Amino acid sequence: MINMDMIEIKKGASYVVVSNSGKEDPMRTEGEYVGYTILGEEGAIVFRVKGIENKSFLRLIPVSNLYAIEFSEENLMHSKENEKTADKAYYIS
Repeated sequence: MINMDMIEIKKGASYVVVSNSGKEDPMRTEGEYVGYTILGEEGAIVFRVKGIENKSFLRLIPVSNLYAIEFSEENLMHSKENEKTADKAYYIS
């Protein structure tokens, strides 16, 4: 079993997100996780999805609208304990 304190979603990996659509049925978004941003005053996750004619676009999903994020075993989030220091990003402002 995975300790939920030790996982994170990988940028560049594909996931299925189920979220509130404002309609009766929830919206399913399948795409590549790009990152996290602010949408108005709320946080949102950003996914790159394929649209008409295989053109990709970014979809921002407010965190409050999330129902679930689905991922496969091979796409399983990795343990922070196993990260190497060299793999971490450091930001200086």
